[in-house]
Amino acid sequence: MAPGPLLLLLIAIASGALAHLLWGRRWVQLPLFLAAAGAGCILISISGLRVLPALFAPAGVPVLEATMAAWLLLVVASRLRV
Repeated sequence: MAPGPLLLLLIAIASGALAHLLWGRRWVQLPLFLAAAGAGCILISISGLRVLPALFAPAGVPVLEATMAAWLLLVVASRLRV
């Protein structure tokens, strides 16, 4: 597997699992949190948005921006009544 998508996958899994640990009430919410974090990472990857272009981007992945987008969508997902 290429390092870029693998890094995005790891960021999404770590963010989704941590959000479920913090805000999750039932196991049914875990896939929702993982999907929200994955969507945030994919949106940044597709758009190519770079807030701070001087920051190091391993494998071409803007880690800071992907993490921020993942957590933004996780906050939205935590407010849903599932």
